[in-house]
Amino acid sequence: MDDPNSVLPSDPTVDESYTRHSRPVKPRARSGARAAGEERGSATGAANAAGAKGRKAATGTASTKERPTRGRTKADPSVTTDEAGAEPTPRPLSADGWYRRKLCRRLVGVVSCIAATALISYTALRDAYGQVLDTILMEGTMRSARHYEAFSMLVTGLVSVPVLVGVGVGVALLAAVRRRATLAGRALGAVIGANVTTQILKDYVLTRPSLGVTTGVVNSLPSGHTTVAVTLSLALIVVAPQWFRGPSAWIGWAWTSLMSVSVMMEGWHRPSDAITAALIAGAWALALSPIERRPRHGVKIQRAMVWACLGLIVIAVVATIAAMWGFSMSSAAPGSGYGFEDFLEIRPWRSRVLGVAAVAWVSAICGLIIHEVDRLAGE
Repeated sequence: MDDPNSVLPSDPTVDESYTRHSRPVKPRARSGARAAGEERGSATGAANAAGAKGRKAATGTASTKERPTRGRTKADPSVTTDEAGAEPTPRPLSADGWYRRKLCRRLVGVVSCIAATALISYTALRDAYGQVLDTILMEGTMRSARHYEAFSMLVTGLVSVPVLVGVGVGVALLAAVRRRATLAGRALGAVIGANVTTQILKDYVLTRPSLGVTTGVVNSLPSGHTTVAVTLSLALIVVAPQWFRGPSAWIGWAWTSLMSVSVMMEGWHRPSDAITAALIAGAWALALSPIERRPRHGVKIQRAMVWACLGLIVIAVVATIAAMWGFSMSSAAPGSGYGFEDFLEIRPWRSRVLGVAAVAWVSAICGLIIHEVDRLAGE
């Protein structure tokens, strides 16, 4: 009987899986090549296990601060993945907070332009004091222009019909060169829609009743000349490339302001006519201009336009109050000029102050509208 405490045999063909008081099991016969291969395999597996154990121990003892950080890519917020992680699907634009803010600002701008147009039209046409203020601002601008005839002629030439046609052709060519048919269609739609709206309102909807405060009772609200100038300026901003949108906004602001000044200098339109024309053009442009997300050039200059417009509004308010201080409705008696020539002759400085106020009012409104359209494209 074999002694269980004796040394085990070293023959690899002997099965070592016996226990005490059990008989040794004789293994099946194996070929020499197969036995040698298994021996090498077991030796390799033991080495791999020992290496893996060592690496695990080294990893466990290493400090997390000493581990190299891996670069992580920022997930695109416009793409979402389903639960299975199979196929990414694009997120709707309405899910983007930036787009929602832009859309809300656009809608607020359109509604504000329409509401301001209705309020100014009613005040300038149906209210006696509104008719007086609107007309006396125009008459003060006309009287001031007599001292600056050269400037008046220059402004009138810059906003002539050939210049308007040339600007329109330039905008169309710029859109064709950039191959942006969608932008060209939006710009053209805003130009046509605003000008058609202006003509319908002026010829078929709005009237200026005679309230006995001014001799000029023919309705001229809104201004067709100003509408053309503002819409072309806004169309240029829409189709302009990224690097030229900032300069085009300032050029358009200066040009529309000159147009508004020229029609008041010539006595063709009152300030309310130019302001409502700019508001109508702004409503159409804000409704049709694309909302784009791309980097902007000259952001500080863009903000400077807002501060300049706010400064002009302050100047307009102060100048209007100063010029109309002490005014009595009894002075609004038709008979000479538009009804206020005698009142302006008593203190000639009122004409110049009223002219400054009229120019400031119109320029500020045009600048704010142009800025809002320009803001639709940019971060």
